[in-house]
Amino acid sequence: MDSSTLIIGILLLFLIIAVFLIYLMNVRIKQLEDELDTVRSRMALTDDELTRLAHYIEDFKRLKI
Repeated sequence: MDSSTLIIGILLLFLIIAVFLIYLMNVRIKQLEDELDTVRSRMALTDDELTRLAHYIEDFKRLKI
């Protein structure tokens, strides 16, 4: 086996490992996007909730404690 065949084999191995790592990173990114969507849906305030919250704050300001 000459040196060019060995170098090609090593580079091919590195390429396969790199593609596999890219695949793993892509899977993890998809998982994180799903988690982010879940968190966003929990934190999202609707207009009614925001109006109610503002109203409660105004009522609390009027109280004399």
